[in-house]
Amino acid sequence: MIVDVHTHLPTHMKTVPAKEMRVETTMRSGETVQLTNSTADYMKAMRSIDRTFAFGIAPRPWKPGEIISGNSSVGGWNKAWNHNDIASYVARESEGKAIAGMSLHPLDPKVNDEYDRSVGDLKCRVIKLGPNYQDFDPTADAAFRLFARLETDGIPIIFHSGTSPMWDAPLIYSHPLTYDKIAMAFPRLKMVLAHLGHPWQTDCLATVRKHKNVYADVSAQFYRPYSFWQGMRLFHEWGVTQKILFGSDWPVTLPQDNITHLRGLNKFAKDHRLPGIPDEEIEGIINRDTLDLLGLD
Repeated sequence: MIVDVHTHLPTHMKTVPAKEMRVETTMRSGETVQLTNSTADYMKAMRSIDRTFAFGIAPRPWKPGEIISGNSSVGGWNKAWNHNDIASYVARESEGKAIAGMSLHPLDPKVNDEYDRSVGDLKCRVIKLGPNYQDFDPTADAAFRLFARLETDGIPIIFHSGTSPMWDAPLIYSHPLTYDKIAMAFPRLKMVLAHLGHPWQTDCLATVRKHKNVYADVSAQFYRPYSFWQGMRLFHEWGVTQKILFGSDWPVTLPQDNITHLRGLNKFAKDHRLPGIPDEEIEGIINRDTLDLLGLD
């Protein structure tokens, strides 16, 4: 079973009007990323995937109108919805393929109410947090109170891990070593550090290797091929490729492109006279029993 643990929400319920099309060029170092997309676009992109995690990113409470990922103020959504409602809708429309992921902000005065609503009414089973994008300290008391609830309820976290082109996103909040302290405080909390912690793959593997319930995902790595190879080779040499989960970071990349480039990694290594990664380890990442590992069976 192929499980994509890292997909963002479509921006529009239906076809995107031409005047609302948006692209971005910093995420992939100059390559163009189509940021606007419909629910149908999402379903089409996920055809080669068996299960997905779909989520937005909760805005900063002091900037409620900002759009990070998933927003009902555009795209033809119900105006009463937020990103968690949209995630629940996408999960329903997918007929069981997508698992709804909530996103919360620990400093939101109504964080506990939204937690209860998202888990109870919206059936969200995972959570996405980007402490750097959301500008909160993940080692502070407010975040720890949220993590305590998640650990008790068995809800895994997908953390943004690694760098970001956003100038107002503190890198220390998304550095892989920051999550070491969280894993020490909450040893039963399932955590996934996205993007192999790029460009700090060494620190990411050290954190993943140290903690039983901490994993990494390989999303959005292939378009920087040497960095991709380097991170994968480091995880292999340290014996922790079995803790890498498959992810795409859609719409930044397509799931199938990630699969193709994972399977092409050894060709890159051979072409550049670099050591490879065993094919069985690469296939293990693509076909990992992720739902069982994260307690979502």
